[in-house]
Amino acid sequence: MNLKRILLGAATVLALLGAASAHADSGTEQVRRALSRLLPDFPASATIVKTPYAGLYEVDLGDHVFYTDSKGSFLFAGNILDTRTGVNVTKQRIEQLQKVDWNKLPLKDSFKVVYGNGARQVAVFEDPYCPYCRAFDQTLSRIGDMTVHVFLFPVISKDSPAKARDIWCAPDRGKAWVAWMTDHKEPPKAPASCNSQALQANLQLGQSLGIESTPTSFLHDGTRITGAVEYADLVQRLKPVK
Repeated sequence: MNLKRILLGAATVLALLGAASAHADSGTEQVRRALSRLLPDFPASATIVKTPYAGLYEVDLGDHVFYTDSKGSFLFAGNILDTRTGVNVTKQRIEQLQKVDWNKLPLKDSFKVVYGNGARQVAVFEDPYCPYCRAFDQTLSRIGDMTVHVFLFPVISKDSPAKARDIWCAPDRGKAWVAWMTDHKEPPKAPASCNSQALQANLQLGQSLGIESTPTSFLHDGTRITGAVEYADLVQRLKPVK
């Protein structure tokens, strides 16, 4: 039984776990045991916490959040809204879970593109054939005063790995990247002797961070941004970041 298929396919109530869990005591460990009985591939790494609303328990699977009752009798997916404040607490929680520790990002496997004085910092995972990445790069250049740490993440096209290697092996990686993304100017062909192990390391890093599309960005406070967000949205997100 595939856990992800069961969970991601849900829109409202996903499953009635059955009579076996009917007498389970409340508490996170009891909920975990109830879910594990139904779902053999339920990950041990999943975090289960009691929420302050409606007696629900939150099941955290990294970039996905699900809910269950105190007995593990029902499992369901969807957004929970706080009607008093209008806050989407599910979205807020996912954003917290998707944060990274900036200091643990291996910046040695990236290169810099600096706009203005470079005061603010952002890390971006991008593919050289990603049209949304081109649009996002233009937005970053408009905002200015920013150091962009580009992690080449060649996943879109069969030509992506070779193009990423050419850019990584260029004498000036940042210049070669901007020329390619802005004007489609070909970078010099990578010499056979060039060490491009960083590209494979980036793919592994992206997998560990749950990156499924490009561009995916991380602000200096660890906040994740997925996709080529618009100028006004990015400016707003950058405001709290000093």
